Amino acid sequence: MTPRQALDDLIREREETYAAVSRLLGRNSAYIQQYIKRGTPARLDQSDIAQLALHFDVPAKLLGGKESSSTPRRSVITVPVIEAKGLEIPQERSRIVDEAWLRRLCNRPAGLAILPIAGEAMQPTLQNGDEVIIQRLRSHDALHDGLYAVRGSSETFVRRIALDPTKNRISVLTDHPAYPSWNGVQRKAINVVGRVIWIGSQVS
Repeated sequence: MTPRQALDDLIREREETYAAVSRLLGRNSAYIQQYIKRGTPARLDQSDIAQLALHFDVPAKLLGGKESSSTPRRSVITVPVIEAKGLEIPQERSRIVDEAWLRRLCNRPAGLAILPIAGEAMQPTLQNGDEVIIQRLRSHDALHDGLYAVRGSSETFVRRIALDPTKNRISVLTDHPAYPSWNGVQRKAINVVGRVIWIGSQVS
């Protein structure tokens, strides 16, 4: 059995997805699918193999790794996944992510969540099927211009927020001109869940 076949079998047995395993490695969402289905890259990095071996609890050699007396262990964190309505693919409730990688993004991993993107309202910045990681806001956190997760009446979605400090109001904007924006609304009228700190784009 080749390392590709072994990894493919493990992913299917554990009912995971290529995209989820790719993101566990801090790679784009198509990385593992391309490795298994297209043979690109020809071999996985030894660091990736070590993390996959730890994640699936198998010898690194099974996945093409080098034999060694010990396998470096990495600390991982379970990050919740916010449900996104309108996506046809199965959605996970949580995902295991490398802690060291998360700490390079922020200093408060406990406040993170993953939000899949559904729809076209934020094109071209975000495509349907992309994912973002958000840092949940605390009561004393200030808003700045940028991308945020906003809670609507029945779902959470990403919008661009622009501040008008002179009037203490904000604008909630889409990037696609065909979708409506809300200009000059009161801050307290919008339930801002968290700030986008990382974007994972789908690769066709």
